[in-house]
Parts: sequence; structure tokens; C-alpha cells
Amino acid sequence: MRNGSLSLTLLALLSALSGILLSIPFLSPQHYGLSWIGFIPLLIAIEKSTGLFRIYYLGAITGLTFSISVSYWMIDFLMLSKGYGIILSTVFSVIFWLYCAQLFGFITLLFEAIKQRINVHEYFLFPLIVVSVFAIYPMIFTAHLGESQSQFLVAIQAIEFVGVYGLDAIIALTNIVIFRLVLPYLLAEHSPTHQKRYSQNKWPLGIALLLLISWFYYGWSSNLAWESKIQQWNTVRIGLVQPNETPSLKKQTLYSGYSRSLPPEMAMTQRLASIGAEIVIWPEAKYKAYLDQPQIAEAYRHQINALNTRLIFQDIEQTQNVLNPLVKQQYNTAVMLSEQGEMIGHYQKMKRIAFGEYVPFASDIPVLKRWVEGFFGSFLNEMEKGESHQVFSSELTNNAVKNNAFNIVPLICYETIFPEFVAEAVASALRKVPNTDLLVALSSDGWFGSTHQPYQHTNASILRAVENRLPLVHVLNNGPSIVAMPNGTIIFKTKANQAGGYIIDVPYEKDSQGSFFSHYPHLFIYSAYGLILFIGLCCCLKVRKKTNQSTALISARNEPLD
Repeated sequence: MRNGSLSLTLLALLSALSGILLSIPFLSPQHYGLSWIGFIPLLIAIEKSTGLFRIYYLGAITGLTFSISVSYWMIDFLMLSKGYGIILSTVFSVIFWLYCAQLFGFITLLFEAIKQRINVHEYFLFPLIVVSVFAIYPMIFTAHLGESQSQFLVAIQAIEFVGVYGLDAIIALTNIVIFRLVLPYLLAEHSPTHQKRYSQNKWPLGIALLLLISWFYYGWSSNLAWESKIQQWNTVRIGLVQPNETPSLKKQTLYSGYSRSLPPEMAMTQRLASIGAEIVIWPEAKYKAYLDQPQIAEAYRHQINALNTRLIFQDIEQTQNVLNPLVKQQYNTAVMLSEQGEMIGHYQKMKRIAFGEYVPFASDIPVLKRWVEGFFGSFLNEMEKGESHQVFSSELTNNAVKNNAFNIVPLICYETIFPEFVAEAVASALRKVPNTDLLVALSSDGWFGSTHQPYQHTNASILRAVENRLPLVHVLNNGPSIVAMPNGTIIFKTKANQAGGYIIDVPYEKDSQGSFFSHYPHLFIYSAYGLILFIGLCCCLKVRKKTNQSTALISARNEPLD
């Protein structure tokens, strides 16, 4: 092995330690600091190993440890959504975890393969590979290292320019810099050769340290500026309803004393309106029948008109297929009602959950679709994809700012984990209205039981508020529901698995135009993809050149002498 010898068992343990360190902040966000050193054991392991297959294997061990720790809730999810027993749920979860584990395997494989072929400095190469692989690797539930940093306010401010992708890069850069600085002391490598090798890294190290200092200085100064700015804003009084419904594959039953026309959420809305709620928001929840049954819509109209408040909620919308009237299409839809009870906003979910709301590649193939429906059972509730982003606008006549439109960008559940998608929604809204005031997300995470998944979901959504510099209200059926400010500060958070109604004065900035990332969400990540492709091309050319040289040398040796 290079630079000394470590047993395969010790290398595997180091790799597993990296997976544990990187996963802890996803489960306990107050330990966000571990992400900034989490790669170091893995980097030591691949430094002390040889062979691309072994290095891939070590990365996969990190990935497997990480994916099991972060998404242990897959077992609960399958038991609740599919009705499987513990054994079958565990089997399918293991398959999912093994697939996710390959992400880290690809990171280590690319890192080592490129280093062996061309001279690209690690301080540049490692962050670039981490960002690109995390962004491009296909997963049902996408993940980013930066999503573990929602409580590290100084670290997340600059994502208004580069999104969470930039934060992933900064975390990776910090790891590789610390690794190279402490490696000689960890492994007692003080030989003249080693010192000569790393004395040549002063310029790259200086640039890396300057970038890190700039990132955190901007974060510190920007966070202070936003805290001062937010204190001067107007507020809108928003009511949140958290029904805490238990998800079930069985036929829905109505609660005693309630009906389709008067669901429990409406009763809570009446209480919130009585204490001044200007807008009441319900989460993604059970079927309401508002969009399908005119009598239900009329009942809502009368009740909201009497309350003189606005209402945002989610429902399942059914429409007839234009080409075949016998076929009904379903949409997961968010609706906004004015204080008169009229529908003034209508948004059909665009980002659907694979194998929950649609089946990739199978939806248009009848035979395959029937097989998939039989396999996934009742949990598969196929939805059509919405066609465009929308903005909900309403005049807040009771607000301190008179006769000014209050503009809301609606999101439904899964959509909040996609940085570029949310930025595109904000940019689309700004093309329709002069300004945006609020992000509103409606979610139902009850299918994951009493696990960390809902907390992971809201922590990821907080970064969308910072990326777009807009306040965010994220309402979860089973909680925790949150209100986050544009600098990532959480000003309100409910308890999980608890029903209730809440009212919050949410600060907002009139004339907000989003952020740089809102307008150019693809710039940073597409640049990363371009650099990776360029490096890959250089690697291919270098290999081809070596092959041609070897061929020429062999030919020269085989030529007969005159």
C-alpha cells in the first residue's frame, strides 16, 4: 500500500466512521460541525489504499453507513405506505440503501481515477466532484450535504448566489484542506520527501483559505444585516392548521361531528380568523372534494366569506382526458380562496414523487403500468404533472400596507427539496407580478411515522428561504411546521405529532425581487458540470496519448536493424 500499510479492516472502519460523522448532523442539526470534518477518515482510508476497485469499495462503505443512518425511516415508510411486515420492509430498504451507497463510491472512484491521470489539485478537484455527483446522481429523495447546516446561519448566507451546491463545495473544500494540513501529524509523515511535496501547495492552500474566509465573512456580515433589516419589515398575520392525521391505505372515514363541508381544519380556521388571521394555511392532507363537488365548493365559499379571511389548502383535482373522456386525470393541487370565498389561486404540482405519484418509464406502457400498480398497491396514486408555476396574489386590506398585492409562491411537499425548481418558481412569479413576498409549502410526511424524516424535510426547505431571500411558511400535516426568515432564522416551529392551530405575525419585505440564485439557479452547477466534462476530456486525451506513445515504442523495438 502507498505511504505505509493499514489493514483492510481498519480502512473499512475509517470509511464507516466517515459515514457516521456525515450523517449525525442530518439527525441532530445542532452538531452541524461534524460535516466539516466528516470526510477526513475516508480520505485517510483512500490515501492509504491502492487499486480503484478497493477505493470504490471504501467509498461505498461510507455511503452505506451514511444512507442507513440518514434514511433509516425507509422501513417505517414501507410498512405504513405498503403494509409490508418488518422483514420485507427491511429487505427493500437494504436495496434502497445499497443503491444510495454508490454515490460515495463514485465520488472516491472519480477522485482517485482523475488524480492518477492528470495533474489537478485536490483543493479544486475534490469539491468539484462532490458537488457534481451529489447533484447528478439519480435518487428518489435527493440529498445535499448543505441540508445539514440549517442551524449554521453564518455558513448558509452565501447560498443566495450559488444555492446549496456552493455550500456542498465549501464543506468538501474544508474537509480536504483540513485533511492535508493534519495528515502529516496523524500519520507521523515528516520525511523530507513529504515536506517537499506539500511545501509546493502554498499557493493552492492560500487560495483555498482565502475562499473559506471570504465565504464565512460574508455569512457573518450578511446575517447581521438581514437581522437588522427584518426588524423593520411589515408583518402579515398567518394562521397554520396542523391536523395531525394518521395516514392509512384504508378507505377514509370522516371524524364524528364533521363533514366534507365542515372538516376539522375549517373549524380551526374559524378560531384563527376570530383572532385576526389574515391568511390561514392548511397542509397537504386527506381528500377534501372541493375541486370535484360543487356543493362542497359552495359551502367553503359561504364559510370563508363569513370569516373574512383568506385560505390556502391542498386537494386532489380530477379532470377528464381531452382525448378519451372515459379516462380521468388526477392532479395534486393547491388552491387559494379570497376573503369572499372565491378561488383566486390554482396550482397543480409539477414535481411528483416517483413510485408514489407516478412511475418512471412505465406510466405510458399499459402492461408494465398494470404490473407496477399491482406491486405498489394503494400507495401508488398516479398524478398528472402540472404545466406551470403559479403565484397567488391577494390584497391585504386589513394589513398596515393598504391596497398592495401580497404575492405568494406555492409549493407542494416534495418540491421543496429541489433548489433549482424553487428558484424557477420564484423567477416565474416575478415575471408575472412586480414582487414576491412569501414561499408557502404544503406537506404531508405522516407516511414516515415518528422518525427524523419530517425534520430533515423542513431543514432542507429552510435553505430554499435563504437561497431566494424570501420568508417561508412550511406547513406539515403531522408537524413540525415552521416559519423561516430569509436568513434562515426559524421564528416559529410547532411540535411534531400534535394537532393544533397557530397564529404567527410573519415579517415580509415589500418589493422583494428574490436573489441572484432565483434568477440564475443553473449557473453554478452547470459550470461545475462543464468543468468535470473538460477534466474528463483531458483524462481521455492523456490516456490516448500514453497509448499512442506505448504503441510507437513497441513498433520501434520490433523494427529490424539495418
